[in-house]
Amino acid sequence: MDLQWYHLLALLLSVVFSLYKGNLLSLVVVLIVLLSMLRRWMKGRQNSSTARLDGKLAIVTGANTGLGRETALGLAARGARVILGCRDREKGEAACQYIKERTGSSKVDIGELDLSSFTSVRKFAQMIVDKETKLDILVCNAGVRMVEKTITEDGQELVFQVNHLGHFLLTNLLMGLLKTSDSARVLSVTSTAYSWVKKSGMNLNDTTWTKTAYDKKLAFGQSKLANILFTRELAAKTEGTSVRTFCLHPGIVATDGFRYYEQNLSPVARIFWNIFVVNLVKPLLFKTPAEGAQTTLFCCADESIQEKSGLFYVDCEQKSLENFAKDKALAENLWNISEDIVGDITILGAANIETVKVAEVKETAESKDGDTSSSDSENDEKDQQMLLKTESNELTMKNMMNFEEGNTQSILESNLRTTTANIEMVKVVEVHETAESKDGDTSSSDSENDEKDQQMSLKTESNELTMKNTMNFEEGNTQSILESNLRTTTVTRRIVKTVISSSHVSAAENNVNITEI
Repeated sequence: MDLQWYHLLALLLSVVFSLYKGNLLSLVVVLIVLLSMLRRWMKGRQNSSTARLDGKLAIVTGANTGLGRETALGLAARGARVILGCRDREKGEAACQYIKERTGSSKVDIGELDLSSFTSVRKFAQMIVDKETKLDILVCNAGVRMVEKTITEDGQELVFQVNHLGHFLLTNLLMGLLKTSDSARVLSVTSTAYSWVKKSGMNLNDTTWTKTAYDKKLAFGQSKLANILFTRELAAKTEGTSVRTFCLHPGIVATDGFRYYEQNLSPVARIFWNIFVVNLVKPLLFKTPAEGAQTTLFCCADESIQEKSGLFYVDCEQKSLENFAKDKALAENLWNISEDIVGDITILGAANIETVKVAEVKETAESKDGDTSSSDSENDEKDQQMLLKTESNELTMKNMMNFEEGNTQSILESNLRTTTANIEMVKVVEVHETAESKDGDTSSSDSENDEKDQQMSLKTESNELTMKNTMNFEEGNTQSILESNLRTTTVTRRIVKTVISSSHVSAAENNVNITEI
């Protein structure tokens, strides 16, 4: 049974009764029980989900200590491969070692990420896109609070940039990898401190506090409200995709973040802080980082919320937001202003990256089986394949952006060009196969005939999908246009794979994981 407030009230009344009767022993016993129950209540509900995350890739920002480190540890313990986004590489490596020792997992790595620098965010995102083909979980955890006004190298107020703008940019840049996942989740660690700006409202006309007297409390509250508004607007923009987004309040957690409070205290107040708060209040009323990470882990892994998005969680339970935090117009305005500040948020990466991997498997196998020297014509052929693959990748991503913008004419044009690029790519592979067949045995086994039949069937389906897409455009059905385009791309990949399989090339043998959108 969960501890409720009225249980504590009953015990408090018992204390009053004991004082009234003058029973000291009874008072001591009741106080011990009361404090124990109070600690349990402050701990909050713990994550009971046993869902595994094997095969998933997760990124956690601010993971070198505290809440972020415990979140990364929990994800690694569930089988996920985890990348720690850390500003301090030395601390990041220490956290990486800490997690490996406690989980036994070797699938933990770090990347340098300073959210107070848009340049650093872009470098980190590019590094991820260059190495990965998908992203399943993005935990926007890093944050600062209650600091003196500081302007970053980008000309922005530090708290707003680290807590919101940096994560806004990072999420948008990695959206291609997120959409490639079968089931992706974006989490923003916010706080009930968002309510601090209820009366004053969110000042989006002066995010750098140049016209307004700086208020540390309001600056932090605004950044936490921004996390919530971003989550809700992102949910709207990713509706109909595999991406889910949540925001959460971890509770009052005893993390290194409280150093910001201590830095601003007078010498006398600091003595009181160390004696009373650090030694008495924190152990009793604050959550440990492991306890605070429970709601984050719940939102990362729990299967019961798979079909939900844009919601707010506290203690592993969905909670309602105050009306001003659900203002759609404010969320849209924040998105537009954030985009103006951070600059280009064009999606990095490519949804068709698996096609490139398949071709690389084939080329590697051929170099092992035959002469490794290449003629000029063979090199030209490879260059042509690579150009077509790159164009297919770029067009698919452009098509997704056109769909989000409602640009139906561009969707059709991009789709038809994507299909053309895919077909040309298959033709290049077929030409190469035809040349090989002339040089070798021309007899065909039953299995080879089956492979050819499968190729023909897939090509027929690709043609039918292209015609269906044209009709969808004439009917103005943009959702079906995008779905048909993605299906066409998937069919084309299968054509390439069957062509490759006819050469008896195994992706598994070459350590390449081929997944389809």
